Amino acid sequence: MKIDRLLSIIIILLNRERITARELGERFRVSVRTIQRDMDTLCAAGIPIRSEQGAQGGFGIISDYRFDRQLVDSDDLYYILTALEGISLASNNTQISNTLEKIKTLVRDVHVKEFEKKKERLYIDFSDLSGIKHNPAVFKLVHQCIDESCLIGFSYTDSGYHSSQRTIEPMTLVFKWYSWYVYGYCRLREDYRLFRISRMHDVKMLPERFHRREKVFHPPDEKELLQEDKHIINIKLRFDSEVRRVVREYFQDHPMTVDAQGRLIVEIRLPANEWLYGLILSYGDKVQVLEPASLATLIAERVQKIAEKYSFP
Repeated sequence: MKIDRLLSIIIILLNRERITARELGERFRVSVRTIQRDMDTLCAAGIPIRSEQGAQGGFGIISDYRFDRQLVDSDDLYYILTALEGISLASNNTQISNTLEKIKTLVRDVHVKEFEKKKERLYIDFSDLSGIKHNPAVFKLVHQCIDESCLIGFSYTDSGYHSSQRTIEPMTLVFKWYSWYVYGYCRLREDYRLFRISRMHDVKMLPERFHRREKVFHPPDEKELLQEDKHIINIKLRFDSEVRRVVREYFQDHPMTVDAQGRLIVEIRLPANEWLYGLILSYGDKVQVLEPASLATLIAERVQKIAEKYSFP
């Protein structure tokens, strides 16, 4: 929309000394002539646009023209920008990048050095440590479906490697545990579910629209993120003393005891799925499953299969 483009142009001009009509045209995918007409519109609205000719020329705005910055101080802006930059790294969302550009105009020139020093004290990066990146096209499509209240159809592979066809009413984008999820009402399960975007395939926006349900979104807990079904089991693990510090950090919210040999015993409740098996195996020979016996047998079988793959004649 033209009004959105005009506002964005003002923000860019406030944040940059000058920019050419060609650069603005490429940014907003319009012609140079359209940008020139936009500048005429802004001038008529009282925005003090200046134009410079030559190789180093372009459009700018007089240096003492600024929006009112009294609503927030430099500390507020520092935390807002730091959080947004972290989210931008995780989502690769152009809208967030544009928001960052707008907010940066609120930093007073006299506070620039102070702001840069503060940036050295805190850095946030929400990007995926696993190396699994969400598909930007799918992410954008999901976001669009949420905004326009359109159904999404897709093939989904859960943590147990089971595939199914799903149709959902997308409600909320969720970022947790270094991954993006979409929260919505699943027509197959007739209930609310979380779907990890990296596990969604053949994603399509369906023509049917839906009326957003009244259910209030609540932040997902660990169980919702780790399971597709409700099969949660009680587990008792015993860790060797060498990994006690790491285990205490990871399982700090779960009951723990130390036996006579200094080994750490942890009691947890988690879904019995591939994520759980991978978690236990990640500790190698430093962990033993005490309960339940069925889980201990399963882990032993997994270890045996791994050993067979690496057996040499």
